[in-house]
Amino acid sequence: MIVRSVLVTPLLLALAGPAVAQTAPAAPEPAAPGKAPDACRLLPQADLEALFPGRAITAKGPTLSAIHRGPQYAESCMYSVKLPSPTSKLEFARFASLTVIRWDGVAKGRETPAQAFASIKASREKLTADPKITLKLEPVSGVGDEAFQETSSSSVVVRARKDDLIYAVSLDLYSEQTAPNALALAKQAAARWQGGTGMVDAPQQVAANSAVTVSADTRPSSVAPADQWPDACALLTPEEVKATFPGMTISDPRKLMGKITHESRENRQEALPNPIGCQFDAKRTVEKDGKRTVELNQIHVSVRNVAATEELSKRWFQSAIKVSEARTPVADLGDEAALDIMNRIHIRQGLTTVEVRVSGGERDQALHDQAKARVGKLAKIVAARLK
Repeated sequence: MIVRSVLVTPLLLALAGPAVAQTAPAAPEPAAPGKAPDACRLLPQADLEALFPGRAITAKGPTLSAIHRGPQYAESCMYSVKLPSPTSKLEFARFASLTVIRWDGVAKGRETPAQAFASIKASREKLTADPKITLKLEPVSGVGDEAFQETSSSSVVVRARKDDLIYAVSLDLYSEQTAPNALALAKQAAARWQGGTGMVDAPQQVAANSAVTVSADTRPSSVAPADQWPDACALLTPEEVKATFPGMTISDPRKLMGKITHESRENRQEALPNPIGCQFDAKRTVEKDGKRTVELNQIHVSVRNVAATEELSKRWFQSAIKVSEARTPVADLGDEAALDIMNRIHIRQGLTTVEVRVSGGERDQALHDQAKARVGKLAKIVAARLK
């Protein structure tokens, strides 16, 4: 037993050798907490809460600097802010971030911070000369030792230098409040850094906004103003209905009033001064198979839409006839017209789309064909008044 113990021990030691050699390397040493910048302390959530009162803010957390650059620190920090959409009732996320571009704690031996900032500015100025890139640069004061602001179609970025720290504050564009907010965040970040010392407390809090400004919805309405909508009951008179339905009793017209909606971030409704619908009842009692029956037709004239532009009017008409399956074109009625299987004729004249319908005869082919002939006559009268 003693001999075996002596023989086995060297083998175990040999096997243990490679395991010791494969031990994982030690994690990179973090930068000294007092000296290194911390992007999330330079741009804390409290600043955003002051500038975006009442809005939901989500912290995305810090991103550490690259290992190969030396002691690690929180190089960038990002937040998302839920803001009202300028063109709908929905909310959308906009991002705010701070990124440390250079810090002398891991950049010594190269150009000075002032020289590095000048190089950054020169490279950004070259971009503004490219007509394909929409970028505006302008100097700003009161942010660290030197700073400039970039405005693009999507964001506002303030690039600044404070002592040995160069950083950028970026804020997604959402209204005229974007640039002042980005500037306020950049100023607070500068106040939290002191060369040779590192992170310090800002002497005062960021000035809070009383409300979040949202850009006005400047989209034009898709529908024409209320005073441009025709009176449906003026498009067809009781006398014209009586002439088309001889021998039938015609009721007084029933008027249908309506409203139009101007769509925007906050939809606005406008009451129409004239009826958008007009309905007549035509009926008579007849003997059929020894029984007295009542024949009833309803005549409807409806103003379906008055668009803001002719292009919108054409699109609306095509959508309407697709939904109603109006597959039979009708000639010589307005700019375009079509008949569906419900004996409805859809007419577009310029900006206006009107529907004329004669119901009745849904279960009697002869009455159905008669209604189709009569709706054709009424549609000609209506189309002539739309011109």
